[in-house]
Amino acid sequence: MLRRHTRLLVPTLVVTVAALWWGCTQPDDILAEKSTTVVHLLAERLPSTPPGMTYQLWAADTMIGGDELGDSLYGSVEMDEPFIYRFEENTFHEVDGTARPDSNRFLFAGDILSYQWIFMTVQLIDGSGPVPGPVMLMDTVTATDYSQLNLVFPFSDSLWFTAVEFNMETPSDGRNPATDGAAIWFSTYAELTYRAQDTTALVDWTITTDYKDTFNTPGECITSIVNIFDPVLDTFEKVYGFDTVSWQAVTFSTEVVTVCDSGQGHLLKTSVDLDYTVVTPVRTGQYDNFTQVAINLPDLRRMGWYYQGWVVSSVIEELGVGIGEITPPAWVGFNRHETAIHAADGELLSTGLFHSLYLPDEENLYVDDPVRVPPWPGEDLLKNLPGGQDVEVNLVPGDGAITGSAFIAMHPVNALTDTTNFPLIVQLRDLPSSRFDVEDDRQQFIMFNKTNKNTFGMGQPVGLPQVQVRIQRF
Repeated sequence: MLRRHTRLLVPTLVVTVAALWWGCTQPDDILAEKSTTVVHLLAERLPSTPPGMTYQLWAADTMIGGDELGDSLYGSVEMDEPFIYRFEENTFHEVDGTARPDSNRFLFAGDILSYQWIFMTVQLIDGSGPVPGPVMLMDTVTATDYSQLNLVFPFSDSLWFTAVEFNMETPSDGRNPATDGAAIWFSTYAELTYRAQDTTALVDWTITTDYKDTFNTPGECITSIVNIFDPVLDTFEKVYGFDTVSWQAVTFSTEVVTVCDSGQGHLLKTSVDLDYTVVTPVRTGQYDNFTQVAINLPDLRRMGWYYQGWVVSSVIEELGVGIGEITPPAWVGFNRHETAIHAADGELLSTGLFHSLYLPDEENLYVDDPVRVPPWPGEDLLKNLPGGQDVEVNLVPGDGAITGSAFIAMHPVNALTDTTNFPLIVQLRDLPSSRFDVEDDRQQFIMFNKTNKNTFGMGQPVGLPQVQVRIQRF
């Protein structure tokens, strides 16, 4: 009996030891559900929080919609308290400005692995506006413990392949070379030639009939005009780009009859001749042709963002028509006296908000003639300027020096001010220094993409912000 019990004991011990070893090697979350997640943030190029605004971390169950990012974040849960950030110091602070005790350490009262998304939004300090606010950075949650995530701007990969051009032709200036360079339109421009009948050249006209003897072949039908009535001189308009050319024509109605003869016979057929006299038969001129050939920017409205065009220039400051100063982006090594953005010490004018390069702005703030507006984002900077100024802002005075820059920034729907840019710049180009470039009959100044790819840890000095997230679960 003892031998038999011994034989049974050995397999039992093996099973027991194997079970203990298997349990010890399993992930902790299989043994017990985690109740707390510690989040550490490491920021690159994250702008300092604008006045009156905060950043907020969130977790979300799922995202629904028609594409990979969707339209709604469902089951969104706040992570810790809202915070503000100072780029120059690389420090995180409470909403009241005091330094956070653990700076970049945040707590989440829950298991982050039970959510699909982690994201950062831009919120208002007073709690008003949409909640969650515009999504600034996001990433999917990796279902492993001690994960390392990288929050980037939505559509950041698409933004890197975006190309935008601008021109400085001003359609409402009456084609005055002295004021060329008083506009920023995010489109291309070409001056083309038209040929049309002169507007008032038709000075005299008469309608006559011509009667012809016609011999028809067997079975042939012949149509004849038997009456002419209601002759009138009409004026028509032809639109070339944004230029309209008028031309004239004589219109009238006719009464016709058709005669068919089964045999060969003699018929009288009539025709109409219009005799007219003109001073100059053809007029030749030029017209403005605005087109859009840029690669489209992705529509960010469902994430809470618009685009906004800006021009910063020392000329704007000298004329006293600016609305504010530039808010610099969080670019490494950038300061207001370097040439990364020319004339960054100047003042700003906005060309308006837009969400597509193929549609007009939400409004045209300063355009002189609202009829002559290209169907693309941009603005004339001629009249109706802030403060009631009635001046012509020539952004390229012709002294051979670069006087400023044009750029496109992102604009959150809950922004508190319209006198400065939100510090997320996606496209940038200095203004031309040559008057010849602006007066040329073809204009396309290619802007430089400033979004950069997702290369966290590479130390890129320029680009959109990224935040590395390291998580621990307890």
